[in-house]
Amino acid sequence: MSEHEDAVTGGAHGGNWRVLPFSDAPMGRQLALSEAVLAGLAESHRPALRWYVPKAEALVIGNGQKPRIANFETTAERDIGIYRRTSGGTAVFVNTDLLSLDVALPATHSLATSDVVDAYRWMGQVWQRALVSLGAAKARALPVEEARKQPPLAQDDPLRLACYGTLSPWEVVVGKRKLVGLCQVRRRPGALYQVGIYRHFVPRALGELLDLGNNQRKTLATRLHNATVGLDDAAGRAIPADEVIQAVETALADIHGATLQPSRWTAAELRDADRLERERFQPFVVG
Repeated sequence: MSEHEDAVTGGAHGGNWRVLPFSDAPMGRQLALSEAVLAGLAESHRPALRWYVPKAEALVIGNGQKPRIANFETTAERDIGIYRRTSGGTAVFVNTDLLSLDVALPATHSLATSDVVDAYRWMGQVWQRALVSLGAAKARALPVEEARKQPPLAQDDPLRLACYGTLSPWEVVVGKRKLVGLCQVRRRPGALYQVGIYRHFVPRALGELLDLGNNQRKTLATRLHNATVGLDDAAGRAIPADEVIQAVETALADIHGATLQPSRWTAAELRDADRLERERFQPFVVG
């Protein structure tokens, strides 16, 4: 098997994965880089991953949400940008406690599948092992059957607005509280898996940025407290980002035989990111 074929298929031992530089750029840039790494699969044919923490707080809404769900007065006062991501789902408060991972897989990779639900299984299992190794002993990837037994939310439940307020198959939970959130974007070259974990979670933070009445805001904070857990609470200690990164990358190598190789962005990927940031990922202007 040639080196190119091994990179495309994943090979018997997981193949060579690009590890792109850690980023602490503003959120608009992060969203552009996420799309750029996915587009880059068309040329590289190699799985790639990247970690990031945003430079500043931001409110990121799902692809189907309207900017008017935000409290524009509060976001303006706190200089918090509002962005829309290309994946589905709902609103996320982004800050330096939210550690994010992008994994781009070519469509022909051995871990790729056309089943959009089962596609998350391997990712959830990697994170489960990593988090247990960090001391979150009760962390587990949520099976499909259990996820589908979750009772539907009432139409007026403010938890519907929050990405971390609901559970999907193979997300990592402690009890019934979400610890790791998952979403994906699919294009012709492959799939982009996006993962987020709060190292410390503040339940009231999201509601403060949404256009809600005081009672709804309090309800959302209470509901998120019961629905979401930070890694520090799950593990019983504060865990630095580099320790999380090491644990996840070790689990990925151990379970799937991935050879992780530090890599640079290509010139084409950076050009794509520049264009996408300019054209699609500027913060909404209130006026």
